Amino acid sequence: MDLRRAAAVATAVLSYIFRACALVLGALTVLLCFPSVAARMGLTNFVIDLSSALPDVIEGYGLITSPFGGVFRFDFALTMLVLFALDYLFLRISHSLR
Repeated sequence: MDLRRAAAVATAVLSYIFRACALVLGALTVLLCFPSVAARMGLTNFVIDLSSALPDVIEGYGLITSPFGGVFRFDFALTMLVLFALDYLFLRISHSLR
């Protein structure tokens, strides 16, 4: 019985981590649409490191110029959607283990 409860807590914690990472990627995707905000916050090196951490299949996929002068990162948006899906999956698993 304790093993099921520990697994439920572990999957819930992983779910919250996935959700936090997805929210950060969503905010970053929106901020990159405005180049002055991204430059003022010094996000360039962070974005380069994050881009290199993505799988080669989607790295740099779908860079769309925004009307505000920045760039919409479709690869970040896809990764955000995958992280939200993992969040939902792990939360459902956590609830089924309880």
